[in-house]
Amino acid sequence: MDISSGLTEPVFRSAVVDDLPAIAELESSEFMSLAYPYFALRQLFDVHGSHWVVAELGGSICGYALLAVSPGGTAWLVGLAVAASHQGRGLGRSLLERAVDRCRADGIGAVFITVRPSNVPAANLYKESGFTWAGYEDQYFGAGEPRELLVHWIEPPGNGWPPLDRMDPRWRKGGHAPPGG
Repeated sequence: MDISSGLTEPVFRSAVVDDLPAIAELESSEFMSLAYPYFALRQLFDVHGSHWVVAELGGSICGYALLAVSPGGTAWLVGLAVAASHQGRGLGRSLLERAVDRCRADGIGAVFITVRPSNVPAANLYKESGFTWAGYEDQYFGAGEPRELLVHWIEPPGNGWPPLDRMDPRWRKGGHAPPGG
């Protein structure tokens, strides 16, 4: 991680309920109208908070990775953000790596995420971190809000986890199929 601004190294730790106001504030500033409201973050935390990771600098939350884990051995990265004043220093990559590491430690086979096709920096980060394209939907978050679906196979298909069924209609969003489909 490049913390070249002279700041101390970030502390990465599990989120606690007292972090929710700072997570909600960062969520709102980074995602504006698409931000999870506080009550939704609280409910997500009550169900999945043990898998959440925060980055802290100088006693303040400056980033987070929010995972939702399903009983079927998969997880969704439902939130990843770094405060604008701390972007470009590797915090997002570190949070993403720690989230995937937590999934690996918990025996999770795959992590899914959606990304706006126009968000090239985020898409590049995910792809450089091992995520691959799995689908596309034109109106994932409503009209004018398309998303690409990406997956990171922690345990490669064929090693105990089912392969991605490329004919499954869930992966044929917007008339597109994943590569090889």
